[in-house]
Amino acid sequence: MDDPLEPFRPSALSRATDGGADRASLFSPASWRDEYGPGAAAGIGPAVLLGLVFAGQWFVGGPGAWGLSAQALAEGRWHTPLSHMLVHANLAHVWMNIGGVLALTPPALNRLGGPRPAGWGRYGLLFLASGLCGAALYLALHPFGVVPMVGASGALCGLWGVAARLPPEGGVAALTSRPVRQQVVAFLKMNVVLFVILFVLVRLSGGVGGLAWEAHLGGFLFGLLAGPRLAPRA
Repeated sequence: MDDPLEPFRPSALSRATDGGADRASLFSPASWRDEYGPGAAAGIGPAVLLGLVFAGQWFVGGPGAWGLSAQALAEGRWHTPLSHMLVHANLAHVWMNIGGVLALTPPALNRLGGPRPAGWGRYGLLFLASGLCGAALYLALHPFGVVPMVGASGALCGLWGVAARLPPEGGVAALTSRPVRQQVVAFLKMNVVLFVILFVLVRLSGGVGGLAWEAHLGGFLFGLLAGPRLAPRA
């Protein structure tokens, strides 16, 4: 698989989904500063939050009670467009997204103002808006869906999108530039691979569900197209 954030290190979501040395490096605090620069450990806070919510969700109805679907909204559960971003289906799911938030928070935060109150405010706004855009696209394509969607992946894809558009040296990369095209291709490849893997696993187990690629796409597009507007002015 191509390096998803070449040349904008780190390698973003691929580091959370690939195995071997990349994953070991991703979870190694000693390597973060060399890779991410200022704010290298910024992803720890959001990662801990995801872990705590995952542990607590089983005491308040489980992920199904907080997941998003057209049926959930029809039943009056209006909290689900927000709550679905923080709950996860199982340990493997939350572990993958913890890896994603560790990898994507430092580059996105550095491009949005760094680990300062203003930077964290922009980061939170991007995370929230990307997750909501992912939810909107998911609902638009599943207007009568009953299977709840859970996970922070849509919001994380928004972080990937903004990191692709805002290079470390400053400015905004054009959508037609080679680095941005590389990120779009890498994003599509990753989702195709994950879709096939999860499709096979779900069918073999006789269950329902799969990859919410719609949420990934909606979040990524928001980060890619609107994310640069959140960056501080030079």
